[in-house]
Amino acid sequence: LLTAISIERCVSILCSSIRRLQHLSAVVCPLLWALSIIVIAAVTSLCLLHEHEHCRMALISMYVLNFLIFAPLMVISSTILFIKVQCGSQQHQPRRLYIVIFLTVLFFLLFALPLSIWNFLQQFSYTVVPSQVVFLLACINSSINPFIYFLVGSSRRRCSLVSLQVAFRRVFEE
Repeated sequence: LLTAISIERCVSILCSSIRRLQHLSAVVCPLLWALSIIVIAAVTSLCLLHEHEHCRMALISMYVLNFLIFAPLMVISSTILFIKVQCGSQQHQPRRLYIVIFLTVLFFLLFALPLSIWNFLQQFSYTVVPSQVVFLLACINSSINPFIYFLVGSSRRRCSLVSLQVAFRRVFEE
């Protein structure tokens, strides 16, 4: 989903003169959820049926798909989006939304991707760091988004504490 959101935002900025399909996100996100559920169900069923070699190949395929397609697309589109927003300061753009997307992707890459890499390496019985480290990073990733929303939503007010609800509203109004 982060990849789809990053690409969609990037395309909407780069092709701002072209009328964007208004319901594209509403269609793409459920399709991605469905695809994710199908892939996870297939991998899980292979692994639960003790089809060790098929399970291993399915897991490796899933990780390779993440590393070679989804993660690079997310990084490229988020970088383009960030550069375009920074360079286009004359236009009125929902900058906070783009900052939230960029930070979410950045922290995903820093905190969640190591777990995927660790899982991938486990398929080859190769361990670089203890599991506790990558699980801690994944937990941080799972809990960091509300803080990103709060900080970006309250960034315009110096030294004043803004409620989390107001910060969420500011970010998502744009």
